[in-house]
Amino acid sequence: MRKIFYTIFLIFILFSSSYASSEIKIISRAEWWADENIRFRDSVEWQAIFKKWEIQAEKNKDITYTPEQIAKNQASKDRAKLIDEILIRDFPDDFKTTDKVTTENGRKLFWPIQKAEKIKWIVIHHTAKDYESSEKWVRDIYKYHTLTNWWWDVWYNYLIWNDWEIYEWRAWGDNAVAAHNKYNNIWNIWIAIIGDFSEKPINDKQYNSLKNLTSYLVNKYNIDLNKKVYFHEECIWANCEQPIISQKLDPIIWHRDAGHTSCPWEELYNQIIDMRNELIKNTSTLKKVSNTKLLKAFEKLSDEKLIDILAKIEVYLDNHIDTKKSTLRSLIIDYFKQKKSNKYVVSDTKDNTINIKLSYPNNESIKIKSGTAIFELTREWNSIIVKWKSFNILKIPKSNTNNILEILSWDRKPDWDKTGEYNDNKFRWDLVVYAKDEKLIVVNRLKIEDYLKWLWEVSDDENTEKIKTIIIAARTYATWYVTKARKFPGELYDWSDDPNEFQRYLWYWLETRSPKVNKAISETKWQVITYRWELIKPWYFSNSDGKTLSYYEYCLQKYSDVICKIEAKKYPYLQSVTDKASNGKAILGHWVWISWLWAKYFSIKWWTYEMIIKYYLRGVDIL
Repeated sequence: MRKIFYTIFLIFILFSSSYASSEIKIISRAEWWADENIRFRDSVEWQAIFKKWEIQAEKNKDITYTPEQIAKNQASKDRAKLIDEILIRDFPDDFKTTDKVTTENGRKLFWPIQKAEKIKWIVIHHTAKDYESSEKWVRDIYKYHTLTNWWWDVWYNYLIWNDWEIYEWRAWGDNAVAAHNKYNNIWNIWIAIIGDFSEKPINDKQYNSLKNLTSYLVNKYNIDLNKKVYFHEECIWANCEQPIISQKLDPIIWHRDAGHTSCPWEELYNQIIDMRNELIKNTSTLKKVSNTKLLKAFEKLSDEKLIDILAKIEVYLDNHIDTKKSTLRSLIIDYFKQKKSNKYVVSDTKDNTINIKLSYPNNESIKIKSGTAIFELTREWNSIIVKWKSFNILKIPKSNTNNILEILSWDRKPDWDKTGEYNDNKFRWDLVVYAKDEKLIVVNRLKIEDYLKWLWEVSDDENTEKIKTIIIAARTYATWYVTKARKFPGELYDWSDDPNEFQRYLWYWLETRSPKVNKAISETKWQVITYRWELIKPWYFSNSDGKTLSYYEYCLQKYSDVICKIEAKKYPYLQSVTDKASNGKAILGHWVWISWLWAKYFSIKWWTYEMIIKYYLRGVDIL
């Protein structure tokens, strides 16, 4: 095993020397005191802007537009629509982003967070004037772009100041989609240099910072400098065959290559060509290092060992501005994504019908709607009475036209819903009603895959890979109690909708308002977590205090060392791992297995759900 690690280390050194460049310091948004509050719709600043918009909209009601103005506005809309249609038709991959994130910590963002799947090019721009060298000016420009011009945030990802300092400018970090150039915003990074260079050259410190930052980004995003990429520019001339022009250019360009602008002047334009040629020359030695050596080394390592290496790289990159490990990171992630997963399905999970006891509060009567039929049931001792007939147990089936049943006698309107649109009293498939110990018991019978759609274990706002991680965990946990153990022995139900007893089950309306979760359930259908082909019972929790506990450590909180050593042998997959995102936090939940916080961290880093699960659960498979 040591030889394998030495192999990776030696190849890593080769990659490091090939990519060697001056280390750079990027001043983060937190360090220049970016006011993150103005990213939210409920901020004082945006509320004031909304008020101005309302006033302006009221004034606009009295404006009368001429037929010519109306025609001109419509022609502009039609042209924009046509351009979008052409781009989506001819370059569909150029406009793919991650799912939109519209809320953060329960607050609605003014603009959604989106990220590109891959960065293909770098565009360089300079400002129209000089500014004083101070963080105050950085903050002022930020507010001007965001609040005055309504550009959502600063246009550019990075800023190089007069004194060569580099600032992280646009929010959201790696791969963030920005707003620099209307038809070229997704697959690229934009760098802005402070200064009016119409009559003076760029100073040496700024040029060296630009060169180092560009080299850093080329390495970080593994940009192929020998491969040209498409840029899109609106055609503004009279003889245009179509309203948008698409042409292939080098992956490092000035602003004027991608839009109608004179930025920069000729001297600067020539400088970037020289810089690009130098970068191509310096990185060409990387191609001499065969990826085959790395891949062979990867194949000799277990998935968990390789994921551990990747986790250490992620932490290092978070704490250092260093390009040397980013290439190895990309190769490991690509290696996992290209591996063919064994999609064997545990056969007894496909058609499992489950029974969930509902927390229906009335012990005397219930009124259920199925299609157009209404069923009114009352309890008499331990019997169910319907139209004077007595039953021990009664099943209310779904109708032939609709598999949704509604408990009319149960008002479950969420407190947060001020519109009255939702009422969590609807269910799929069947409802079973019976009496026991002079109490009315209501059970929902349905398939596991439908049950997951109604399970409030992960928010629809989360990243897709985190959603899939939690869904597979929840499916495995639920399947365990159908096939391996009974949670409520002797009862006619498998589970309860009480989160203190089982999982938080919220019924049909949750399915209608969680499209991302539904999609994740469909894309991971029937997948469960196993260890040596046996189904396991996984746990997941909010956060730890910086590391998860092994089963042995967890056991010691209740039992003796002797007992825990014996019990821990039953759970070899539950080992302690670093949970960096929980540093400094209180322990919440089981503390064993998946931490929600770092699952989110990994999903943002482009880890797949299989990689996340295998990081926390050692030696498992997703089948």
